[in-house]
Amino acid sequence: MNLFEFLLVIVSIVLGLGIGELLGGLVRILRGDLAPGWLHSLWMLIVFQLQVQLAWGLWGLRAREQWLYPEFLLLLLAPMLLYLTAAVLFPAAASSENLDVHLLRRQRPFFLLIASYVVETDLFGWLLLDEHWILGAQLLRVMAFVVLSVLAITRNRVLHFVLGFLILTSQLWFTYMFTFVVGAAPTTP
Repeated sequence: MNLFEFLLVIVSIVLGLGIGELLGGLVRILRGDLAPGWLHSLWMLIVFQLQVQLAWGLWGLRAREQWLYPEFLLLLLAPMLLYLTAAVLFPAAASSENLDVHLLRRQRPFFLLIASYVVETDLFGWLLLDEHWILGAQLLRVMAFVVLSVLAITRNRVLHFVLGFLILTSQLWFTYMFTFVVGAAPTTP
């Protein structure tokens, strides 16, 4: 086992806990313990995509031969934020309340956690992956941060759905443009 594999164990555990939160919530919906909603389903998909994208992107760290403790904490922060985001997405107990209503009641912590994740991924790429500044990627992150901040304060469901759909579309475009092939160097659009 090399150092990358050793450090990836705890990161993978935390990432797996976050994915487990989403899957556990999906099971509760399928069993009828929770009432699904379109807006909530969209954000479940977005959080899942973020988790998978994080796991996919960790391959870029395989060549690091040495790690500092603060670097490891920065690495661990990403799956921790995604776990917390997934946990806030679902109520603690069975509820007849529509999950869209729950999401809007918990919107501030939910969207601020995702906005924090956006900032963390920028630091992550810059400090751990030695990514060069790519204008398209930076603009997407800044726009995502602004949109997530707006979503943290507005209760307009239509705006939430439209902006959520735009975030998902942008996220999929970002994945395609910059990280579609694992281990490949980022491309400039």
